[in-house]
Amino acid sequence: MIRNLELLKRSDIFGGLSDEQLARVLDLARPQVFSEGQLVIEEDQRGTDCYFMVAGRVDIEIRPPFAGRAPQRIATIKGGEMFGELSLVDGFLRSATARAVEPTEVLSFPNTDLERLMEEDPRIGYRIMRNVANVLAARMRTTNMKLRNALSDVFYY
Repeated sequence: MIRNLELLKRSDIFGGLSDEQLARVLDLARPQVFSEGQLVIEEDQRGTDCYFMVAGRVDIEIRPPFAGRAPQRIATIKGGEMFGELSLVDGFLRSATARAVEPTEVLSFPNTDLERLMEEDPRIGYRIMRNVANVLAARMRTTNMKLRNALSDVFYY
């Protein structure tokens, strides 16, 4: 419990919350373990939880637009990072697959429980959603940079 509290305290999503607030968040957590190659979440499925990496690594993959091609890895999530948080924000189907690269331990947070906590304590809700927005903005900027670089390679030649 103490180890997870310290991990959450240093995370991008839960950073800035007090120890008391983090303890309330941790009360919602469900520890889960995944073996190498096991799917944690699957693209186009309904998202009901978001995940905090305690240990291990997870590759984030998307299906290519043409059948028969292997999934494309777009990111790797490591300890201390969150994934699946888009379902907390918009409730839509998963936009990618998350697959354990090695034995992986996560804390699973049911979206409905997190939403209820954020409504009960707006200070927690504000901090978490602000942090989620910052993480998503950083990911969008990185994606835009990669797209710009890919397009410049295509149009340069």
